[in-house]
Amino acid sequence: MKKALKIIGVVVLIIVVAVALFIVTYQPKQYSDFGVYTKLRNQVLVLLKEYGANERPITKEFEEFTLDLSFPFNKVFGSDVIAIPLKSFQSDTLGVATISQFEVPPKSSYYRDFTFHVRPQYGIRAPVFHIDFMKPAPGTPGMCNMDFFNPDKENISLKEFLDSELKNIQKALSLVEKYQRTVEEGRGKLTKYLVPYKSEYRFELLEPKTEDEDMRKEYFQAVEKAVTLVIPAYFKSLHRVSLDDSYVKKHEEKTKDLVHLFYENDIAVGLGKMVFKEHFKKYWMDGFWNVQIEVKE
Repeated sequence: MKKALKIIGVVVLIIVVAVALFIVTYQPKQYSDFGVYTKLRNQVLVLLKEYGANERPITKEFEEFTLDLSFPFNKVFGSDVIAIPLKSFQSDTLGVATISQFEVPPKSSYYRDFTFHVRPQYGIRAPVFHIDFMKPAPGTPGMCNMDFFNPDKENISLKEFLDSELKNIQKALSLVEKYQRTVEEGRGKLTKYLVPYKSEYRFELLEPKTEDEDMRKEYFQAVEKAVTLVIPAYFKSLHRVSLDDSYVKKHEEKTKDLVHLFYENDIAVGLGKMVFKEHFKKYWMDGFWNVQIEVKE
């Protein structure tokens, strides 16, 4: 009996040591985006310049911004330190337009994602635009989620807003149709709270789970072609809309309701709080939304 217990103890010890060694030495795989993230970032920067947007002060604050990561996030990201070179802009039409990417490690030019978020100025009857294009991570497939979130469907018509640009949105949808996540694959499962705000033009794409780089490249290039149709279409539509002074206050209230909803329900917000800690509000509320609201800690 004692001999058996000793054997069991040795086996358990070996397993514990093996697991510890795995955790210490584990590095997640790095995936190519085939230059797509850089092309999308550059396209957005060109558009922002074309439409007269100016950099916000927060851009300078994040120019050299880094985060020190502890377990388990250092294993998820594959580094003890990451950079977030956020770039944020504003204009008479744009309440905020922000590009955010996670660079792992800092100064490496290896990016885990491409995120672009636009909130129109209050009084401009237009939806919020958001895209989050992510590579695979441990336990998470590669994804691209994009949508036009309408904070006030009674007063903002998405079809009227897109107008002649609707054809480009529909063309973009056709380019990525085969990558759209199905209900069986979990489409909409984590964002049920956003149903009243989502559009019929939503991208909820899944990167093919494959080691075949040609298939991955095909996916990235299809998403690139689609997104390079959508973003200019949104900008053209947005800059056709005139500011309605009589709608400013209600629009602000409706938008802040949407921000509250995200803050209280979005899984990414919960994870962001753990990763960014005391910097999260600055990054998310100021960087992405350019709003100040009271929230529960």
